[in-house]
Amino acid sequence: MNRDEFIVKFPKTISEKYNVVFKNEDRDSITFFTEELNGNVESALKIIFDKNIVFEVVDSKLLNLKRNEFYSLDEDKLILNFSLNSNYNLNSLEFESDSEAAIALNNIIKYALEKGASDIHFDSKINEVVVRLRIDGILQDVSKISKASYNLLSTRIKVISNLDYTIRNKPLDGRFSFKTEDRSVDIRVAIIPTTLQEKIVLRILDKTSVDFTMNGIGLFGEDAEKVKKLIRQPNGLLLVSGPTGSGKSSTLYTILNHLYSRELNIITVEDPVEYKIDGINQIEINKELGRSFNDGLKSILRLDPDKIMVGEIRDRETAQTALRAAITGHLVLSSIHTNDSPSAIYRLKDMGIENYLISAGLIGIISQRLVRKLCECAEPIEEYVDIFSKEMTHYKPKGCSKCRNGYVGRTAVFEILILTDEVKEAIVKEVSLREFRELCSKNMVSLKDSLEIMVDCGLTSLDEVYKNVESVGDL
Repeated sequence: MNRDEFIVKFPKTISEKYNVVFKNEDRDSITFFTEELNGNVESALKIIFDKNIVFEVVDSKLLNLKRNEFYSLDEDKLILNFSLNSNYNLNSLEFESDSEAAIALNNIIKYALEKGASDIHFDSKINEVVVRLRIDGILQDVSKISKASYNLLSTRIKVISNLDYTIRNKPLDGRFSFKTEDRSVDIRVAIIPTTLQEKIVLRILDKTSVDFTMNGIGLFGEDAEKVKKLIRQPNGLLLVSGPTGSGKSSTLYTILNHLYSRELNIITVEDPVEYKIDGINQIEINKELGRSFNDGLKSILRLDPDKIMVGEIRDRETAQTALRAAITGHLVLSSIHTNDSPSAIYRLKDMGIENYLISAGLIGIISQRLVRKLCECAEPIEEYVDIFSKEMTHYKPKGCSKCRNGYVGRTAVFEILILTDEVKEAIVKEVSLREFRELCSKNMVSLKDSLEIMVDCGLTSLDEVYKNVESVGDL
């Protein structure tokens, strides 16, 4: 395999984990530089490469030098497997014309689609711009581009997004469609000036890569039944909570997909519309005209809706309108940025929403996170785990030829709170958040408990739990 193919299979993070650096390869073996001989590392490398492993021992200073040399990004050369698609060549991103910039952008997007990336980042450095892909929630460097070439690429992105390419001193938002042989995807564009050059992020909205079903987003068994019970109600406000990037939009779209019927008038107001769903009326708010979620929601209520989805509750006005719509006979879905289900109620209180309105209109809250799933190569470890206060067997990512870094894809973890009469009474009484959490724990499986189950069965790692600890609240 060539150097770029090797780096895809054995990235720098794995090189650091095993403390080895590639030297050379022949038909039967691969030679690595290392600080010391290690039988476990040799066995792992044999599994990854399916070849005999030879070591050359060097001191730590030379090993680090070799690693930096080997994994450094060559001028305008992508670290990826160029043979993945013979129809395009990503060996060089140096270009001097608009047409070459268009080809380069197409190649970057095609590669991102093949790798299942959710976002493409262009990050400016002093002498260059680095291309990074977010795969399974983690950013990975894949290329660097000269500043001159990046200016052409930036212009190309603006032109196809219907943005003014002469503007380089203020934030811009746009979108465009990208077609391949087998699909068409929407690309959302966000541009902001920095002290060096423009920072550009392309969000890939590929409906073919998302399964908008309960099972598809990780809702199984009792959790799925709870959600179905909530959305069978003719009226009420159902909130989906969690930080940015936790999969809230996918959950809302899944519920809309489940609710869809020719007998219903389902209308959404979104910022922006991420995925288009056939048969559902989707409205995009217009910031330039000063139209907010609240304005859109008020307009929807005049259109005889059966079910309503508001992309996000950001302010008191939107929250009030959504709750009043719920009380007057509509099922309303929306999202809110809070750490857990009980906190969502206190966020509404902080917005100035009256307790009686929350108690009367809110029917449930789905709080969620996204965690990476362990590859089957994960290794079991038995030890005392502080966060769960018990001795347990958990699994540690290892890395193999299939996964490279120990993880394969992501799944959601949920905490579903149904507002019982007891919970509604506590809302009106204004108990403390700690007391309210204790009360809610009787009626739901917490995020902490759900994460513990996932770790226990080897679905995810403790590292993924610790990444979510602060955002889960009082664990």
